[in-house]
Amino acid sequence: MRAMSGLMLAFLLVGLMGCAQTRRVTIATRPPDATLKIDGVQRGKAPITEEFVFKNAEDVHRVVASRLGFADQTVRLLRDDTRDQLMIELHPVIRRVSITVSPAPAIISIDGKPINTEPTNFIATDLEFTVDAKNRWTTHTVSADRPGFAPAEQVLSYSDPDPNYQILLQPMRKDLSITSTPDGALITLDGHEVGKTPLKLSAQPFQFDVANNAYANHVLKATKPGYDPVEQTLSWDEGKSDYHVDFVPKAKTVHIITDPAGATVTVDGAAMERSADGSSAAKLSFPAVDDKGTLKSYTATVTKKTADSEWVPAQLAIGWDEGKSDYRVTLKEILTRPVEMLAANPQRTDNGWEIVPVRGTVLAMKDVTEGAQKVSPVQLTQLPAGTFVDTLAVSPDGSKILFTLLSGKNKQDLRSQMLAIHADGSGGAAMLTDGKTLDLTPSFTPDGLQIVFSSNRASNRPAVWSMAADGAPGVTQLTSGDTTDLWPSIDSDPKPRLFYQALVDTRPDPRLYMTQLGTTTKTDLIQSGGGQPRVNPRGDAVVFTLVNGKTGKRDLYRMSDKGGLLENLTNTPDIDEYDPAWNKDGTKIAFASDQGRTGDHPDNRDLWVIDLTRPQQPTQITTNGSWDDCPGWDPSGNALYFRSNRGGSWQVWKIDVR
Repeated sequence: MRAMSGLMLAFLLVGLMGCAQTRRVTIATRPPDATLKIDGVQRGKAPITEEFVFKNAEDVHRVVASRLGFADQTVRLLRDDTRDQLMIELHPVIRRVSITVSPAPAIISIDGKPINTEPTNFIATDLEFTVDAKNRWTTHTVSADRPGFAPAEQVLSYSDPDPNYQILLQPMRKDLSITSTPDGALITLDGHEVGKTPLKLSAQPFQFDVANNAYANHVLKATKPGYDPVEQTLSWDEGKSDYHVDFVPKAKTVHIITDPAGATVTVDGAAMERSADGSSAAKLSFPAVDDKGTLKSYTATVTKKTADSEWVPAQLAIGWDEGKSDYRVTLKEILTRPVEMLAANPQRTDNGWEIVPVRGTVLAMKDVTEGAQKVSPVQLTQLPAGTFVDTLAVSPDGSKILFTLLSGKNKQDLRSQMLAIHADGSGGAAMLTDGKTLDLTPSFTPDGLQIVFSSNRASNRPAVWSMAADGAPGVTQLTSGDTTDLWPSIDSDPKPRLFYQALVDTRPDPRLYMTQLGTTTKTDLIQSGGGQPRVNPRGDAVVFTLVNGKTGKRDLYRMSDKGGLLENLTNTPDIDEYDPAWNKDGTKIAFASDQGRTGDHPDNRDLWVIDLTRPQQPTQITTNGSWDDCPGWDPSGNALYFRSNRGGSWQVWKIDVR
């Protein structure tokens, strides 16, 4: 009522004053919900309809539209303004902002639109701000762009307390993936350890040097035990992320000089090339073989073999050795040769005694001499390699050398052949037997007209036989029975006697028998038995071998031709002495001995001579280191014939013993 009364009063006053006008106006805003004040009095939110009274032509009414996010808008209404609809357009608020960019000038954009064409460190500009439908202040995005830096953005809002903004350009960043071959390398960036390969590093910064208009580099260093450190320079590289480090193994060219020259050198099985200077050369690399950095090493094998000589292969370890390149290897010449050996040995089986072939390989010296201080022996035969000389005998007049050759792989085909040569080796060999039977251990009768030998030509059991020394037809069997008879020799008695070794099936030891030729009576000479009996030229003594039961070695013994007391001539239980042979007058005995066996010469057999006037002081005849045995005297007493494998094959030799 009070409001109405005031309004009526106003109209009355207008009327009293004269010329007053009233107009109804609908006031709207864009946006529509602005708060309106009319003449300073708040009237609510638009749109509203208001009646305005104009007292005169100069009377003015002020309408103010206010809304969050917009600048207040004032409209003046005059009496002459005839509009009954008033639309008030509101405009966003304006705020002046300043933007500073560091550390380098940049192109500044607001909401994606560049506002400068040249890089700058500073701009100031007016920005409109308003609110959205939910009355939230809208924002502007300011970005700064410069090559070499990551784009920088900042959001500006009207509610920010300070209109001055600082934009700091950030370095470019990228992820790094670092690998190495081999892996496990320790990586440092600019001196700081960052891990071991394979390694991934996230968002690594790459600063831009504005003065030089280039990226500042990182220094990557990779270290791994056993390899030289590797350094790489990392730059932005168009955003490249994958980096690899190849460790190069230490390497060197190795020269191996050999003595003698010309040897073949292989390294881990691969042959090295021969250099112009005769050395062997190869480039070798030495990568690490473990995480401790242990460098690979190589084994070089050095060999040399010619048609005439061979050297002991040598091995040489080649390491990094601080880069050493020259190595020297001296080879030791192999002075021995492997030689196959075939022997016809007695063996006691369930079926009694049998002669079986025994094959093996023994060593012989390449050198056939006896050294510079002694006269070298003379080779009398030129038998082909693979020929097996068994025992030999010398004719009483010294004109012929008789020997046997063995062949066969098993006891069924074990055979031998007797041959004779001139004492000087001339004229070739005469065949005395056909080689279809096993003929062993021949010897001449004292008159030289007959040869006695062991043979299985009549049965499986070898017996003693005789034949003419000149090879005339006719072979006579001298022993028979159930024994295996070997090593026959005949004395010069007016009624010749045969001495031989007999193997009796019921006994494990060989027996020494003597029988008068032309009779069937035989005498077992000694209780202990023995082997290789040889009767002396006077027919009054027999030399033979007897095995030591503890050591298995043989000694030489002498006894009367009728048996009885035994005399040990050598008395060396740890040395094997065998193959005794009388000289012509019965004063000396030659024999073979393994006394010279050593680790380097395990198959060494030498010839020795016992002078029966001083039997405890035997004289060594051969020292070559090969297998020398089966001695036979030259009638002069100045030389020995013997079997030897020296030089690499079995031959008949002669050596001076003066």
